[in-house]
Amino acid sequence: MLNNKAFSQSEGGIQQYYYMGEKETFTMVPIVYFQNNHNWYFEGRYNYEALNTISAYAGKIYEKKSTFSYTLNPVAGLVAGEFNGGSAGLNVNADYKNFNFSSQAQYSFSIASKQQNFTYSWSELVYDATQNIGAGLCLQQTGEYNLRNKFDKGVFLKLSSNGWTFPVYVFKNSLNEKYVVLSLIYEWTQKFSFKNKNNVTNLTNKM
Repeated sequence: MLNNKAFSQSEGGIQQYYYMGEKETFTMVPIVYFQNNHNWYFEGRYNYEALNTISAYAGKIYEKKSTFSYTLNPVAGLVAGEFNGGSAGLNVNADYKNFNFSSQAQYSFSIASKQQNFTYSWSELVYDATQNIGAGLCLQQTGEYNLRNKFDKGVFLKLSSNGWTFPVYVFKNSLNEKYVVLSLIYEWTQKFSFKNKNNVTNLTNKM
C-alpha cells in the first residue's frame, strides 16, 4: 500500500479602508473575502458601491504560476441599500520579480434607474523594496451614466508583517483636491493535506 500525500489550501482576508479629506466625508469601507481550495472566490463589502450599501460577490479564480504569475477572477454579485441592483467585475493580479500589478474593475447597474449605473476600478502598481516594505502608484476611475470618466491619481506606501499590511494612500482628484485613504489588511492561508491511496499488487511466481 502506497500513501501519496497531496496538499491544498484556502485563503481569506479582512480589509478596512478609511477615507479622509477636507471635502471628503469620513467613511469606513470594510471588505471580507474568502477563497476555498477549489479556487472559488467569495467577497462581501459595505459602503463600497454607495454609502449604507452592502454587496456580495462570487466568482472563480484562474491562475498561472511561473516567473510571471497572474490570476484572473471574474465575479458577479448583488447590491442592496441606498443603491440596489447588481454588479459584475474582473479582479486581476500579476507578479514579476519585485513588481506587482493589481486591478479591480466593475460595472454596477441599478434596478431603480439606469442613470445610477456606473463603472469603477482601483488599480495599483507596487515595487516591493523588501519583504515588509513596498511603494507604488495607484489610480481610481469612476464613470457615471452619461458623464465623463473621473480619474483620481495617487501614490502609496505599505508596511507588512505577519499577515498584516498597513497601506497609506494619497490621492488627487480631477479638481486637484487631495485626500488620504488609510488601510488595514489582514490575510491568512490555511493549508491542509489529504491522502491518495494506490494499491500495488506484487505477483510472486512459484516454481
